[in-house]
Amino acid sequence: MTATPHILAGAAIGKVLRRPWLAWPVAFVSHFLLDFTPHLDSHAIYGVEQGGPTAPEAALGILNFTFGALLIVWLVRRQPDRRVVLGGALFGILIDLIREAPLLGVWFRTWPGTAWLSVFHHSFQHSVTPAQWPLGIATQLVVVAIALWVCLPRKHKDPGCSTENT
Repeated sequence: MTATPHILAGAAIGKVLRRPWLAWPVAFVSHFLLDFTPHLDSHAIYGVEQGGPTAPEAALGILNFTFGALLIVWLVRRQPDRRVVLGGALFGILIDLIREAPLLGVWFRTWPGTAWLSVFHHSFQHSVTPAQWPLGIATQLVVVAIALWVCLPRKHKDPGCSTENT
């Protein structure tokens, strides 16, 4: 799955759960669940099966991450629970950030203490083939739509401003 759905889903989890000690681990686990659903990712877009990312794939990944991060920062800029929401966004994408960072990623993929998590993460991927792109795009659009709906600021009625007499 591309970065934006992971970021937005993690943010939505933070918005709903409101407790960092609960929201952030759940947002981290959500990454694996989203990767388990059929999805389109940059490997499938560029037809890369193995090896490191190509230059266009890396550029697309950076653009997608930047878009998702800026979108969620903009959405929660005035919300009181923004710290938990932004933390959820970070934890929702964290494993990809660590795994794909040039120097940190090599360590993460090879050090025995974390290599198992990298292998486990890769084993969960359910990337679609080019013939299944509509399904892969649809799952991401659904995740983005739901997460945006959850993260959008709501206008709350102030009970202290009621004009009714009691």
